[in-house]
Amino acid sequence: MTGSIPEDDWKYLRKIQPEMLSSLCARINRQARVLLESQAEPEHEKYQNLYQHVKDSDRIVADCFDDWRRSNIWLKILALRHEGLLTDEHLIHMSDKVKDLLEKFTQ
Repeated sequence: MTGSIPEDDWKYLRKIQPEMLSSLCARINRQARVLLESQAEPEHEKYQNLYQHVKDSDRIVADCFDDWRRSNIWLKILALRHEGLLTDEHLIHMSDKVKDLLEKFTQ
């Protein structure tokens, strides 16, 4: 899965990148709120759960958005799709090359 993607796909991904990052951050923040609002756990356990959540979430953000280059965009596309950030609605605007490879690697 090396090589680049068509120029139009690259431009489209760059355009929707902020939207996908915002969506991911909103999800992470909602999950953090749930952890903090739990009445069943002591404060220290909430803190530990929140700390682990932030560590896990940071890895997801990195996998999806760090080092955003055309040379590794396939890995980003797979991570974005895995996290539900690159939706079917987004794929409508992308080339058959991207759709076919995504289908091949996500079955």
